[in-house]
Amino acid sequence: MRIARTLTAAAATAALVAGATVLGTGTASAASYKCTTSKKSIDHPGYTVNDNFNFSVKTCAKREGGYIYAKAYVSVDGPWNFAGQSSVHNARALIQVKRSVSGPDPVTKYAYGTGLGSKLNNLDAYGNTSYTSPTVKYKATSSRYLGDSVMQIDWRNDGKGRISYNFSASPTV
Repeated sequence: MRIARTLTAAAATAALVAGATVLGTGTASAASYKCTTSKKSIDHPGYTVNDNFNFSVKTCAKREGGYIYAKAYVSVDGPWNFAGQSSVHNARALIQVKRSVSGPDPVTKYAYGTGLGSKLNNLDAYGNTSYTSPTVKYKATSSRYLGDSVMQIDWRNDGKGRISYNFSASPTV
């Protein structure tokens, strides 16, 4: 009798899981982002030893409901000895929606994301941090579009002002 109850309970659980799976297999109403990840190791120009910041930037775009959306996810593996140090005067992420054409892609809309400088100045004990840009939204035409991202950093102690670092654009949407 106990085996029969166990089998019945297992069958009921399997039916619930199967039912949830069947219910959950419908098409997604939200379009998925298409992304490209690119990496750069950037030497802090204001210091000379053990000071590379390794950036991994995932630039994404999607087309949904007549709009193009673009954003970037930034992961930073900085020098562990910079944890808790102020390494930049200012930094920001430039996120752009561009129309895909032959030749240079024109910018149709952009936004600057704040908070990157604060993240770079507050690395964790291992020298790491992450940042997510704001989302740029643009009313689309039938053209193809892509997302693009640039990190603009004013490094401390280098006297050069803001330097732009371009990362790979997303696939077209």
